Amino acid sequence: MASKVAAAATPVVEASWHAAFPTPKSTPAGVTASEVHALLVSHFATSPSPTAKAPFVIVDVRRTDFDVAFIRTAINLPAQSFPLVLPGLIPLLASYPRVIFHCQSSAGRGPRVAAWFQDALDERGIVTSKAEVLVGGIKGWVEKYGEEEAFTVKL
Repeated sequence: MASKVAAAATPVVEASWHAAFPTPKSTPAGVTASEVHALLVSHFATSPSPTAKAPFVIVDVRRTDFDVAFIRTAINLPAQSFPLVLPGLIPLLASYPRVIFHCQSSAGRGPRVAAWFQDALDERGIVTSKAEVLVGGIKGWVEKYGEEEAFTVKL
């Protein structure tokens, strides 16, 4: 019985998911939902086809909370695995002049992953691409553009 009490009294302290990865050095700039919306509108208005490559890519870094909506055209690369796959993603993502990251509110994962990507660009001397963060994350996007089916997919 004493061992059960001792085990219960010992608190389990879990490190945050990002503790095993390097602390980012850079601080990517923020981009508003209105600016991202304008990019999407412009791209779809001027593209010769719906599959034409845009001068930007939107990266949604949510994992288990990817349950309400997402921005049309966004790719999902969960933050928790991003540092592990980053070396293989650099050629793909760096081919876009603007790489816009977001999470639920863009207060933690989105900025952290954007910074890891920008750090990787800086380390390699790549100046033709830059990381940015969607201010307010998907919450801010849905608040402003959640009813626009052309740009928001609700789950």
